[in-house]
Amino acid sequence: MTGGAESASPGPVHLTTHGEEETEALGRRLAAALPPGTVIALSGPLGAGKTVFARGVAAGLGIDPAEVTSPTFVYLVDYPEGRVPFVHADLYRFGDVPAEFAEAALESIGLDAAIASDAITLVEWWPYFHGAEPERLVDVELAVESGDVRSIHLDFRGPGLDAARRSARP
Repeated sequence: MTGGAESASPGPVHLTTHGEEETEALGRRLAAALPPGTVIALSGPLGAGKTVFARGVAAGLGIDPAEVTSPTFVYLVDYPEGRVPFVHADLYRFGDVPAEFAEAALESIGLDAAIASDAITLVEWWPYFHGAEPERLVDVELAVESGDVRSIHLDFRGPGLDAARRSARP
């Protein structure tokens, strides 16, 4: 894993991973440092590694990563057995929901309740989220550079995320 010129000051973290193992390891390190009630907002194209990153987050919370798959058709999966509960949501199919119905649809699947809880809530396809920004948010954008190489941009917003920001640095 490589990173650009990094400083100790707050701000976004930009790095590159070379393979699924490094992407998963980043998720694991990040999760181990996250306070309860944090939302991880994932964006990026199909195949960028969102679910691989989610498996790493699960592992960092003490959950078997082999149990984590993309919840595209069930929308939201709860994993209560970690150091804190983990909620994994996938909003891919919400891309076609008209904006005036989107907030009610997200509430109907339990996403609002998950975000308001002490769980670590990871949301794939975050751009399809409609609602207020959570108090504590880690915005993660994954991009495919080539083959297994991923460019990852992490932006930390809200209180209590300094340790998580440090854990994400290479």
